Amino acid sequence: MMSLGAVIGAGYLLGAGAAINAAGPAVMISYALGGLVTLLVVALLAEMAAAMPAAGSFQFYVSFSLGGWAGFVTGCTYWLAFLIGPATEAIVAGEILHTWFPILPNWIYYLLIAALVMAVNAGGVLFFGEAEFWLAMIKALGLVAFILVGLAALFSPAGWQISPGMATAWGGFAPAGLGGILGAMMMVIFAYGGAEAIGMASEESKRPDRDIPRSLIGSVLLIIIIYMVSTAVLVSVLPWNQAGISSSPYTDAFRLLLGPGAALAMNFVVLTAALSTIGMGVYATSRVLFAMARDGYFPKALARIGKTGTPVYATGLWCLVLFLGAMAFYLFPDFAYLWLASLSGFGFLFSWLMIALSQPGLRRMLEKSSPEKLVWRVPLFPHIQRLAVILMAAILVAQVFLPSGRIVLLAGGAWIILASLYYFAVLRR
Repeated sequence: MMSLGAVIGAGYLLGAGAAINAAGPAVMISYALGGLVTLLVVALLAEMAAAMPAAGSFQFYVSFSLGGWAGFVTGCTYWLAFLIGPATEAIVAGEILHTWFPILPNWIYYLLIAALVMAVNAGGVLFFGEAEFWLAMIKALGLVAFILVGLAALFSPAGWQISPGMATAWGGFAPAGLGGILGAMMMVIFAYGGAEAIGMASEESKRPDRDIPRSLIGSVLLIIIIYMVSTAVLVSVLPWNQAGISSSPYTDAFRLLLGPGAALAMNFVVLTAALSTIGMGVYATSRVLFAMARDGYFPKALARIGKTGTPVYATGLWCLVLFLGAMAFYLFPDFAYLWLASLSGFGFLFSWLMIALSQPGLRRMLEKSSPEKLVWRVPLFPHIQRLAVILMAAILVAQVFLPSGRIVLLAGGAWIILASLYYFAVLRR
């Protein structure tokens, strides 16, 4: 459920509208490709996390296998991805709360969200896991309800004037061609981003050799199934050219099928999804900050652990940045949701690529020194690892040929350069 909490948020429930608008019904190919990449990456991560449990998870593995610079840049880029993503989620949650209770301004809701997430995370991994379980359950049930209602609308003789043929109306299955499929990829990666976060709990798990592979791979398979089925139903009941980011396409579809009451219920699901993803973002990136502070990259205060085993100062700093980030995006709306979400997707994809590149070196080292630690091995190695690297590199290269993709690559590249300058100018000295 923690992986569900990290992944299924407003990034999918709202961002799916942008992906569908870019690719049309062919967005199914985008989600299938994104799901395959995610599954390959978490399998590689599961092997490393089961063999060498470590707080901070893959940032530690990247540093161990590829060197300090690679680990530092990966940690910073992952932190950026999980800063932008939850900040946009906080805006979505704040807007929904303000719509329901307009007596308070939006910034108050951003502050309350940050405080709530801080309190839940400070309660320790067990309390946090319990909260995430129920939030993830709500949004999973919401998507299942949508799938059932959508299938009833498509195939039941109850009177709904909807046909499965709507999926290919208005331009066919792929109205924007290959460019549309590739153009939707960053939003799709953003929707899958966070699946790797369960690996952050490897050091806190009682049986990481058993729990981590099962949790990572099982959760990702479930997420892929939910995404593929719900997206297929969505593009069948809602014309793809009516999808966007002004509102959740799932809310629009429920309004079309069952009226405003159902749309209100779906907005509640979107709200819980946003809160769940924000909480998981804080959990994941506070562990990255903790690990980097422990390794000397940031002030040692961020490595302090509270009574519940939570890195309190790292969590508090991230919640403060979450609030400030949401305020900045609210005050300067020219930072379009689409660009921010795509940049977050770039951060996840870059981090995943570094995971895939670090796995062979770590496996070779363990095979020589401690083969008994490889309690779970990625099947079909090294072909799985090579396929993951090729697919992710291809997605990044494809962005060069897309106007929106070039902007995201430039912004992401600038961030990597800044992080590298900090590392070589300050940390090496």
